[in-house]
Amino acid sequence: MGNTTWRRDAHILRRWAWGWLFLSSLLAGCRLPTLVYFTAAMLGQDMRQPPVIDLLAYRDKLKKPRNEPLRVAVVCYADIGTQIHLGPLPRELDEALARELAKEFAQQRDRLVILSAATVHRWQERQDQWSALHPSEMARELGADLVIFVELNNPSLYEGRSNRTLYRGRAEVQVTVAAAQANDADDLYNQLIEQAHLEAQYPRHPAPVAADPDVTPDRFRRQFVRYLAQEITRLFLPQDPKDAIARDPIP
Repeated sequence: MGNTTWRRDAHILRRWAWGWLFLSSLLAGCRLPTLVYFTAAMLGQDMRQPPVIDLLAYRDKLKKPRNEPLRVAVVCYADIGTQIHLGPLPRELDEALARELAKEFAQQRDRLVILSAATVHRWQERQDQWSALHPSEMARELGADLVIFVELNNPSLYEGRSNRTLYRGRAEVQVTVAAAQANDADDLYNQLIEQAHLEAQYPRHPAPVAADPDVTPDRFRRQFVRYLAQEITRLFLPQDPKDAIARDPIP
């Protein structure tokens, strides 16, 4: 009888504690999605979602031998107008994204390797018409199993109507992952294409960055490039809701 009463009291106490946590969190301004996430995490549930694009899944799709890593190349593109106004942004993004991906997949080098940006740049110098190729053709010419083709549309470094006195990095980012196209253009390869779209803004918080002598356009562009590389890399990693909670400003 005593044990039964103790268990009932403990159950009531736990329910009271969770209710108090819920109420106090709401009163303190904690958003409901945040509360739901941390409550589930405390209960031991894995809240991560699958990657938007699962690179390692291509091992099975391409029937890659177990002892051979998947070779992945990163190719970034922006039109000539962007290159004139924003300098070497695409090449810098090649380097930053390849470096970020290599870091995130470092523990799985036996399953996936990222080709160096220098390898991609040498190929671009030899292939004058590389930007006219389909991403699957780029992969084949680079000797890669996959290419991550990143197209930057309407990129800018300045807040609108600020007369270049305020920095705000923006870009529409189209990401295409394509398997190397076989010479016979087998239909299988044409199906191994995935795409994702990002609307990037840096910094994310409402206030732009003042353009002053301590923050030159080149310095801010490099910061924006690092941010883009991190955001694109997240497409290929398990999605943890707490990351979005931490990065999104509370209104």
